[in-house]
Amino acid sequence: MAARKQSAGGGRANDAAGAATGYQVVARRFRPQTFGEMVGQDEILQSLKKAIEQQRIPHAFLFSGSRGVGKTTSARILARCLNCGQGPTPDPCGECDHCRSILDGSNPDVIEIDAASNNSVDDVRQLREHAAFATMRSRYRVFILDEVHMLSKGAFNALLKTLEEPPPGVVFVLATTELHKVPETIRSRCQVLMFKRVGEPDLVRRLRTIADREGIAIPDEVLAEIAAAVRGGVRDAETALERVLPIARELGAEFDLAAYRALVARVGTDAVVEVVATLLDGDAKGGLHFARSLQEQGIDEREALGELVEVLRWLMLLQVDGPESVLVPAGGAVRQRLHELSGKANVQKLDAMITAGLLGRERLRRLEDRGVVFEVALVRMAQAGTLPTVAELLDEVRAGGGVAVASGGGPAAVAAQAHSEPAHPADLRARVLDLARDKSLLHATLGLCEFTGPDAGGKVVVSTTTARKMHQDRLQSPDVRQQLQQWLRQALGRDVQVEIRLGAAPAVDAGPAAAGHGGDAKPAAAKKSRAAPGPAAQRVMGRFHGRVVEVNPEDRVKREPPADDDGSGTPPDEPEDS
Repeated sequence: MAARKQSAGGGRANDAAGAATGYQVVARRFRPQTFGEMVGQDEILQSLKKAIEQQRIPHAFLFSGSRGVGKTTSARILARCLNCGQGPTPDPCGECDHCRSILDGSNPDVIEIDAASNNSVDDVRQLREHAAFATMRSRYRVFILDEVHMLSKGAFNALLKTLEEPPPGVVFVLATTELHKVPETIRSRCQVLMFKRVGEPDLVRRLRTIADREGIAIPDEVLAEIAAAVRGGVRDAETALERVLPIARELGAEFDLAAYRALVARVGTDAVVEVVATLLDGDAKGGLHFARSLQEQGIDEREALGELVEVLRWLMLLQVDGPESVLVPAGGAVRQRLHELSGKANVQKLDAMITAGLLGRERLRRLEDRGVVFEVALVRMAQAGTLPTVAELLDEVRAGGGVAVASGGGPAAVAAQAHSEPAHPADLRARVLDLARDKSLLHATLGLCEFTGPDAGGKVVVSTTTARKMHQDRLQSPDVRQQLQQWLRQALGRDVQVEIRLGAAPAVDAGPAAAGHGGDAKPAAAKKSRAAPGPAAQRVMGRFHGRVVEVNPEDRVKREPPADDDGSGTPPDEPEDS
């Protein structure tokens, strides 16, 4: 297996090497050399220290966690702990030959392998052969397999026996960002340690330490924004800091939060909070102007949507966990503003807005028209919660037309109508239709109705002008009657009684038999077929817990041949569907 030896450890020991060989990035120059220099993984580091102190060292570790949280760094420190001239010890000296050789990558017994590119069965066979040899000069031979989940199935199988019973003095450290892709047979042979994302306070302390070592003054709010943006990745935070170090060195005291945001093209938390306030008010126009301003500034649309989703998430956490939630990292004026906004929307609306934002971020990864995708996402976030959901539509259908909900009319419209009475029924009808504009199904039914009144007794008559059964059933629903009475009260400014008058019954073709026998035939609507539901209908009824309300009229039911059929096999004529 093609392997690469451990790269230089970083920190003070690498400063001279960096000066001699060229510039080294911050993440390498300041790579932790001891467990004490690492941040955010206290439980894992304590477990490793105790195992070393008690000489109970497993032969295989599996480090799992997201990128840049210290998995490979911990593996390299562990290798020095095991091979230090004063060890095994949880605090390697860093001065002995073993520590120095591991730090500069020249120790032949510490082998780091990129499993993503060395993932075949042959590669693992070479590793097994290498592991069979005795160490050259160290106490332990340590194999660090990075991104181990990339090994092929055959390679994993080839590794099983060696991983279960390695030669004496061999320790495996497997590292992965996708633990679910590592077979259970491998996991069961390792001590699994889960590395977590590093908290923002720990990240800020780490970044402050690096900035101080560089001799550059960077405002706390800049470090806090960097820590918030990287979502728990130490390496990502160090890379982001490295980008601002030259500018901060040049500008000195003039380097502030605004300069940082201009440099990295970030919207900024306070600005995002105000955009969220606009979207919560349903102001899609304001969202589109925000999108235009971002495009002019060259800010990445996907990153901007991520910031919006993060603020919406904070609002949802405040709604669910309470105003003092420790799950929301924002503080100061931003938190106070979040408290004000949390009362403007319920959890369902925030959930819909977050979903729209996440969908937009996913589409931005795949589509080229980024500006259009971003604008559509903002419009959907502004409209979230105003359109009926599938559940609400189903409730409306079950109720026969509508569900009694808060009126769609705004406060200004209600106040303007509260003390006025329509001079003509058409005016009353127009006002009710305006109040019902957000209930599309009920609005369509009321559009087919005439309004009369109110009379001296305070009664309003609502008469249908259609014989369609769907509209008539909807108007007879108790929920719809209650909703209609509420809208009439808002339109008239006083309580009224509602009387529903239905139009003529739907005309149903009685078929040729009825037409040919005059008064002897009963209306088809009054003649109910006694045919039992067929197998298909029974399956549907069982699936949806239904019951038979009415069977098709007889002119729609397939009739059996008459008893005196001549045996010709010719079926009787069937009427056409109406």
